[in-house]
Amino acid sequence: MTRVLQETPVSPAADIPADVRKECTGLGDELPKAIVRANRSATLVPTPGALSEKTGRYLFVEITKVEARGGGAFTGPKHMKVRGTLIENGKEIADFEAKRGTMAAAGTCTTLQKAEKDLGEDIGVWLTNPKPHAHLGD
Repeated sequence: MTRVLQETPVSPAADIPADVRKECTGLGDELPKAIVRANRSATLVPTPGALSEKTGRYLFVEITKVEARGGGAFTGPKHMKVRGTLIENGKEIADFEAKRGTMAAAGTCTTLQKAEKDLGEDIGVWLTNPKPHAHLGD
């Protein structure tokens, strides 16, 4: 069983345009749900405190970069980068960086939600055989 936060936090150092932060208030909501859909051994937990236990396995994921412009459907390509660390009994056992992008004809936030779903699927698959320093996505 791997615990995952039900909301993916944005890294304090994340590079995300201000208009996207303001417009896309649900940033990080879709990613953990997609991880759980892609991997039956993952389970969502509500608070970071649930990840700080020194027993068991948990995955810490954070959004590190969003390349997008807020606004309408045709604002160019959108990409999201995330970083994750798999901890088991208090020790880091594997980690990854992942990136997904899309050029969908939808609003910025909808397009980023699709990127989150794709990233969650990538991460869920990686969780079945996690390796250190993995690069996932496109």
